[in-house]
Amino acid sequence: MTSVAFIVPAHGRLELSLVCLRQLRRTCDTLEANDVAASAVVVADDENLDIAADLEFATVRRENAPLGRKWNDGYQLACDPTWNPHPVDYAIPFGSDDWIDPELILRQVDSHGCELRCSRLSAIVNENATRICRLRVSYPGRLDFGDGVRVIPSWLLETVGYRPAEEDARRAIDTSVFRRIEQRLARPPRCLFNDLHPFQIVDWKTAGEQLNPYAACTATFGYGPEADPFEALAGVYPADALDEMRALQRGLVAA
Repeated sequence: MTSVAFIVPAHGRLELSLVCLRQLRRTCDTLEANDVAASAVVVADDENLDIAADLEFATVRRENAPLGRKWNDGYQLACDPTWNPHPVDYAIPFGSDDWIDPELILRQVDSHGCELRCSRLSAIVNENATRICRLRVSYPGRLDFGDGVRVIPSWLLETVGYRPAEEDARRAIDTSVFRRIEQRLARPPRCLFNDLHPFQIVDWKTAGEQLNPYAACTATFGYGPEADPFEALAGVYPADALDEMRALQRGLVAA
């Protein structure tokens, strides 16, 4: 059975994390029903750990660590056999404010674990949940590894010791680890792109500081028309998940 582990650094925003991690639990359950062993490692320094543990996800505490460090500790815990005795074929970087459709993962895993699987499509919902925007994201370089979702073979992470060189960078995993993979391997892995639909991975923005604010994302990466998120996502995600998010967003707007 192919196995995957979502790596989720969580940083506050407890109500949003609760709803999003519940949806991740649903995703993992659906993957399990389709013969893909799936779970998550949540790296956090606050009550997000309690939320994750209640959902039967693995957790690791990192007090006041930069976000890049949290990614790295999550990869190591999930993939390094000295930490996790259960082998993981693929690691999937993820956010505690993201939703993912299990179909997207099912299309990108197999029993070989030889290729870096990527999607370059995603979507974001603005702070008051009235607009959803399609995004097409890619970064220049020999490894055009996209940004929608990355399904990374664990053996690739092992080649760099599960940790990038720039460990204190805010988003270290986005650049440094892939550059080190390129440098370490004589033949860098082939990227296999499975771009299905941008609404299959969604980033829920809330008020407050964002590493990638809604306006900046749409200005830099937007390619499709905006739409009502709850209408657009109906049929992609479970109705109870959408009801939970709608109730949360109504509370945030009312506050």
